[in-house]
Amino acid sequence: MSLKYTLNGVFSVYKPKGWTSRKATDFVQHGLSNELWTHSSPMRQRDRVKVGHGGTLDPMAEGVLVLGVGKGCKQLTNYLEGTKEYIVGAKFGQSTDTFDAEGKVIQIGKTEHLTRELIEKTLPQFQGHVTQVPPIYSALKMNGKKLYDYARQGVPLPKPIEPRKVFIDEIELIDLNSDHTECKLRIICGGGTYMRSIVHDMAMSMGTYAHMTALERTRQGRFTVQDTLKLDATFSVDTVMSKLMLV
Repeated sequence: MSLKYTLNGVFSVYKPKGWTSRKATDFVQHGLSNELWTHSSPMRQRDRVKVGHGGTLDPMAEGVLVLGVGKGCKQLTNYLEGTKEYIVGAKFGQSTDTFDAEGKVIQIGKTEHLTRELIEKTLPQFQGHVTQVPPIYSALKMNGKKLYDYARQGVPLPKPIEPRKVFIDEIELIDLNSDHTECKLRIICGGGTYMRSIVHDMAMSMGTYAHMTALERTRQGRFTVQDTLKLDATFSVDTVMSKLMLV
């Protein structure tokens, strides 16, 4: 039996910024399939190694992306359980229509009053059970249509976006620039939490605006950034086997 049929398990890769989660998954599938293909005839779709991903990351985000290979694809959800950790970049004084740096600036706010003390005093409000409204530029569906499709097409939503309860285990300030207009946060949370909404809501509670400028997922469940494989020339069947959790 070929290695293709015995390669069953779960592992993680470091998704680069600018890549979709699908592109990262395709990179892995093509890399493994091409390395294992030994026939002289062209490879067909059904001959490719089966690879799937869990816990989608937006293109502007980078970091831990958990993948299943072979029979591991059906076991992915079991490995995604647990908290996630993110490093989040934020810029104060501007809000955008997408809540992140890829959107259009729609509001300007003051920043002169911002201090480290004020930010650190505000953060505990966003720890524990928190209610947040998902951003309109998200993949959530309303009446069978994704929210970002309404936004991109300029079509009004059929109803307001419903607030949702999320749980944030920890949130802390880990960096702040000299004029207090940009910061980095470390956030540990459960599933379904929108980092962009946290940044937006935090700024609003301090009397200003903000948008997310960077997002790195450093942990998902049992996988940390130290466990990940790089998606570059070093990626191979051997590197996957060295990290694979067999199922």
